Amino acid sequence: MTTIIIIGFIQALFFTVLAMAKKRKEPADYILAALFMMIAYQLGVNYVMLTDYKNQLPHLIGTAGPFAFLYGPLLFFFIRYYISDRQKLRPVHFLHFLPFVADQIHNLFYFYHLTGNEKITILNELLAGKPDTELSIVILLRAASPFIYSVWSVMILKKHRKNILHLYSFTSDSLKLEWLWNLAWSMLWVSAAALILNIFIVFSDVVDWIHLREMILVISVIWIFFIGYYSIRKTPFYRSFPITGLENFDTVEADKELTEKYEKTKLDETEVRNLRKKLMDHMENEKPYLNKNLTIGELAGNLEVPVHHLSQVINSDLGMTFFEFINRYRIEEVKARFLNPEYSNLTLLGIAMTCGFNSKSSFNRAFKQFTGQTPSEYLKKREVA
Repeated sequence: MTTIIIIGFIQALFFTVLAMAKKRKEPADYILAALFMMIAYQLGVNYVMLTDYKNQLPHLIGTAGPFAFLYGPLLFFFIRYYISDRQKLRPVHFLHFLPFVADQIHNLFYFYHLTGNEKITILNELLAGKPDTELSIVILLRAASPFIYSVWSVMILKKHRKNILHLYSFTSDSLKLEWLWNLAWSMLWVSAAALILNIFIVFSDVVDWIHLREMILVISVIWIFFIGYYSIRKTPFYRSFPITGLENFDTVEADKELTEKYEKTKLDETEVRNLRKKLMDHMENEKPYLNKNLTIGELAGNLEVPVHHLSQVINSDLGMTFFEFINRYRIEEVKARFLNPEYSNLTLLGIAMTCGFNSKSSFNRAFKQFTGQTPSEYLKKREVA
């Protein structure tokens, strides 16, 4: 089992080097490197604690514990900085690191000054599943922190998935950050398992602490590999899917920002009516929805209006997201072309691909949403008719 810990330690160091070796480093890369460095250190200290090396290096015992308060905040800020380049470190953000500082101060007065033998004695009591009350509280708080931040990170990504519907006419795994979504959920499950483990350590007298701890470390090693593999090779979202007219736009706060913009420069009823007519005429005559990569920024540019004005008309006046607005037109175009002899050589899916859809799954979802039936059900009804 210690071999697995060593492998995880080497992996974490390797991904730290890769993150710092990138030619064009983003803030997210520095956060990622810091995260891997701390993981490497904690794995190294855990290796010492679970082997006889603790007798040779007793003063390493307990030094990695406070880092549990940093994993959650670092993941949280990594996700925000990965999604948007508009994130700025504000004084209030330092509050996220107060639990780490408090834990270090606590250790400085109550643990770090102890002799090596005293630290080994405390470690052995912990390994035996007999932590004192004060240590039990610290253990639970350390375990709860990554879990809370994992939940928070999932909520950020969920908000991102909602907000992109106001900006893009298409969906994809890359756009939805499927890889990051899965990793956030995986950390949530790992942190939940660690929290449950530590609850057993504190409240149960019959727990095999060492083997359970090793199991969590093995899961962590696997998690390190996947977050390192995917994170290092990915381009930040804001550079992969830029919005024309909304450069440096924060898709984490997209809905809120657009709302604030058109509240400050809100169109009156006449302006809304004129822009709505201009939009509808453009959609009927130019059919921009046939562009499978259409964004709200591009459509606003075609109409020569600010994005937040167009968003106001689509969201508030028409009561739809940009995604719904465009895909409704695409579905109607599919149905029209299906009846057109000119497209008789194409299947319904083939027609959909010419109408702006970029995948079978996205077409099927949109068709069901706007017609109340699946494409196959639609075809059967047409055959009966």
